[in-house]
Amino acid sequence: MDLPSTSSQGGGNEVVRSKTVLKRTKLVRGVKSLLYSFGYDRKGKSLEKGPGIELHKELVDLFIEQIIDGKCDESQSTLLDICKDADKKSLLILEQKLYELLSDDKVIEACKTLGLEIAPLNKSDEITRELSPLIISPSENLCGQESGTRSRKRVLKNLGNLLLPKKSLKPNHPLVKGKVSYKTVQTLMSHGPGEVWFTQFSHCGRYLAATSGNDVNIWEFRESGEITRLNPLVGHVQPVSYITWRISNDFQLLTCGVEENVKRWKISPTGDVSCLHTYRKENLGTVSCVWDRNGESIFAGLNNGSIIKWNLEGEEVGLWDGTRTTMIADLAITLDGSELITTCEYDTILFFRWEDEAERFIYEDADIVSFSMSEDGCYLLVCLADERINLWDIQGENPWWVMTYEGYRRNRYVVRACFCEEYIASGSEDSMVNIWCTVTGRQISQFVGHSGAVNCVSWNRAHPLMLASGGDDHIVQAWDFDPDDYLSVLAREFNFWSLMQFNQRMNE
Repeated sequence: MDLPSTSSQGGGNEVVRSKTVLKRTKLVRGVKSLLYSFGYDRKGKSLEKGPGIELHKELVDLFIEQIIDGKCDESQSTLLDICKDADKKSLLILEQKLYELLSDDKVIEACKTLGLEIAPLNKSDEITRELSPLIISPSENLCGQESGTRSRKRVLKNLGNLLLPKKSLKPNHPLVKGKVSYKTVQTLMSHGPGEVWFTQFSHCGRYLAATSGNDVNIWEFRESGEITRLNPLVGHVQPVSYITWRISNDFQLLTCGVEENVKRWKISPTGDVSCLHTYRKENLGTVSCVWDRNGESIFAGLNNGSIIKWNLEGEEVGLWDGTRTTMIADLAITLDGSELITTCEYDTILFFRWEDEAERFIYEDADIVSFSMSEDGCYLLVCLADERINLWDIQGENPWWVMTYEGYRRNRYVVRACFCEEYIASGSEDSMVNIWCTVTGRQISQFVGHSGAVNCVSWNRAHPLMLASGGDDHIVQAWDFDPDDYLSVLAREFNFWSLMQFNQRMNE
């Protein structure tokens, strides 16, 4: 499934996202969550042992306020209290200062900033050369440059990445020896001409749904071990990109056609399938969908960035305009049913509490490809375009980064990952299914069986050793972990994790 390219997002002194105006206090809270989401609350002490990093909540709060207010000189002083080796960070602030001076036609002050503040810093020769033409012809060279609050937000985001670099914390483990063995339960040929973009087991584990072009295939996994194909779900005129099973009733599911509509289906006890309702918004198409926790209403992301809510009869009971979803975005709902989770920008996860329209965010440093929430609602897996998968703890007000998994391949398509109890699984464009240990981050297996890109994976909660995957080869593979290897590798990984924790305590 193709991933749309990121588009530019406008400008203006108050605009933070296209078609969305945020109050300054909301921006402050959002950027705070950026800095704290890197793990300061729980990992601060170990982070302070990094090169020149010494974080204090009060100083960070003050620093954010100063950047947003455009107080470059004051923020420079605060930065020195936060970080001892500040030259690289100072360049970001001073570059912003130069842009703002030139935007206000203060050319003399801009010259002084370039010559007396930027040029003397370490490793500033290249950026000094790049900025010099701005002084000569500011109106021409500043054309299209972000300004005001929006550009300051970008500076803060870049500073956050420098102050707390994720790459210094994440594991980088190759495929470990003694990997988990597996077997292919069955190769399921999809009905229809399309690639398999999405697959999902029902909550009880009895049914597996998988997309195939405009159709959706359904298989029944019986207690006897027999796997039976049911009649396909036929009715969409566009390729189906999203499936979600009803939480309180495993005999109903939603399917979402690309920029088309949402359909609700029912599976009878005899295996017959029928479409109960089609949900649509006039002149708009749907991107993704999710059931409300009580199963009595439906949310959908629309292709204009809005989120809509219908009751089961199809009556519109809520519409939230604005840039709250993107053209390629998953949709989830928190365990308490109070917040929707979606991708509001290509590098930003939005938690949206629709009752009072409160928002909180996870800011990633690369484009988001897909995400998946854990069964207990405590964690979020975020697949990134740069071939990383980040694990976030979303239990508190400020989500924090826990772990990064590496090893899957993605160049062009949407690739999905899922939780498998103690393991993490993902597809990959190199035709592999990748498996990691959740707590250590080490890749402990690769399943081989597809002949094209693997787009999606789904774990069977009722049969914890079972996994399904779908790919561009029009095939759904059902896999089983080897039970003996599963337990032995799990024990080994937890021993490895205990050793890492011991070494960390010894070094504190």
